Amino acid sequence: MFKLKTFIPPLAVLSLGLAWAPAHAQSWSSELADITLVEGDLGALGEPVVITDDTGVNLNFRPDPLTFQALSMGSGQVDNGTNGPIGTGQVDAETVGFTLKVTAAPNHFITGVTWSNEGVYQVTGEGTGVSAFASLRVADPETLQTIGDTQAETFSAFGANDGTDGSPWDLTVSQSLASGPLEIDLTVKDILAAFAPENGFAWIEKDFGGLSVDVALIPLPASVWLLGTALSALITIGRRRQATA
Repeated sequence: MFKLKTFIPPLAVLSLGLAWAPAHAQSWSSELADITLVEGDLGALGEPVVITDDTGVNLNFRPDPLTFQALSMGSGQVDNGTNGPIGTGQVDAETVGFTLKVTAAPNHFITGVTWSNEGVYQVTGEGTGVSAFASLRVADPETLQTIGDTQAETFSAFGANDGTDGSPWDLTVSQSLASGPLEIDLTVKDILAAFAPENGFAWIEKDFGGLSVDVALIPLPASVWLLGTALSALITIGRRRQATA
């Protein structure tokens, strides 16, 4: 059995900070929006697959197995390769952070963004624990002011002394954009953490990360529709006059 707790409080996670590496020149284009990496590094997430549908653009990341993970073993555990003890019961963490600029295609605006994470975990022994943290911040690229509130979610699971527990985990953070901006900066921060004391084992892995950008057409003003109706009526009248002439 395991109990859901706050293994790493959000404030503690944010205080860990991120080492912002120089961004590589990476960008992804579609018919609905252009997305460019402007700060940070995708790191263990790898290269995304771009999928476009009627509602927007999706960047789907699928890290290679055992690349985006946190693993902690108590000093009583044995490495199968060396038959020697492994770990000291310390916290192991994997962190990634990056900022993307999203620009809607002409005649379109952005209605919302969502960052989703999925993976698996395993905890063995009392006192072991794993945690996943995800946050999403949307900002105006001109003023750098945050749009709405920074969204953050945490998943945690702790082991017990009656065996091994393991299961899939998931986190989703999203932000609706009622103002309908044409361009935004969005910052994603993810942290995985694992801790195992003496004779314990704790492991958590991310298998999927997905960014969804919802885009919609800019509606035409009512005056444009009225003008179109008036022009259509004039054309119809002109054709009738020609027919009776």
